[in-house]
Amino acid sequence: MINLSQLFDHNKGFTDVVSYATDPFACVMNMQFDTLAADVHAGDVLGADGSLYTSGDDAYIVVADYVPAGSARCVNVLRSPAMGSWVQVKQGNLNAGDVDAAVVALVKQGFRFQEFRTS
Repeated sequence: MINLSQLFDHNKGFTDVVSYATDPFACVMNMQFDTLAADVHAGDVLGADGSLYTSGDDAYIVVADYVPAGSARCVNVLRSPAMGSWVQVKQGNLNAGDVDAAVVALVKQGFRFQEFRTS
């Protein structure tokens, strides 16, 4: 049997990451990172330096389909619920250097999580 996921890449999108938001437009903001060391996709959790999150208070959930690596890159990320709409995130679709630590940092920012995978 052929696994089509192995033949064709599937980029995650906003609905693969967010299960509910009171305002799906106001919950997204554009951030500029000085450097992205690697390509980023929806579901990646970045630290303040633009690399995959491992520790610290600053954690940003990418909702852009794809942003190539490079300098001065703008990335669409979820705005903290403390600054806008209530957001519930699909924890199983997050990608970080340390997902558990990322979830702790994101909960401090006001995000809520749902544990199921849709893709």
